[in-house]
Amino acid sequence: LVLILVLYFGRNHIQPFFTRNIRSISVFTALVLCLWLGYHVLSHLPVVDFRAYKIGANISEGMSVPEDAPPPIIEYQWKYEIDGKEKVITNTTGQDPKPTGGTRIGVETKFLREPYEPPIHDFSMERDGEDFTEQFLTTPKLIVVIAYSLDNTEIDGYATIKKKTDEALKKGYEVIGLSASSLEETEILKKNQNLNFDFYFCDMTTLKTIVRSNPGILELNNGTIMQKLHWNDADDLNLK
Repeated sequence: LVLILVLYFGRNHIQPFFTRNIRSISVFTALVLCLWLGYHVLSHLPVVDFRAYKIGANISEGMSVPEDAPPPIIEYQWKYEIDGKEKVITNTTGQDPKPTGGTRIGVETKFLREPYEPPIHDFSMERDGEDFTEQFLTTPKLIVVIAYSLDNTEIDGYATIKKKTDEALKKGYEVIGLSASSLEETEILKKNQNLNFDFYFCDMTTLKTIVRSNPGILELNNGTIMQKLHWNDADDLNLK
């Protein structure tokens, strides 16, 4: 209370650290940066990518469980009737304690430590019921066009994508598409846009996690993400 009174009666003596001009410039600069950042993330990819599919990440490694991953710990709760009373015996070995004179009623389990979950899951490359994931993740020069949904894909982006994928094929790259839409829909898009590659199926949530633009482009080298671009930046795809 005393400090509040001191602040109240001394409020006329409290001066800001910065002048009015500096404060105005700071607010204006912050506003411009916020507007620019909002535009950038809508028209391009995020400035910083913290997801499991960032550039430099290897998809195969992200799908695997490392040898030194901590194993799950399961608690077993063994229910027994002993001398007419219910008794619960717990352990983490999974071995039935079999107490003398006891009749087992049942057993319940719960995780004390959950199993290790790889950062990348639900990733696949499928077509006509056949899984091509391993094949493509061991391909050294692979361009992947991602269109997670053809219902709202940006048709304007495919002119540049066709030009770059044509160039990629001439330079020895393999080119595929990934989409969660049906085979019939992807075939219509392929015909209408005169695309030179086939589409494979992958989960929509996974594709949105890989790249937010629809469509977007990846370059993979044996499963490692070398480049990732918004369709607006397709011309920047560096083909060697």
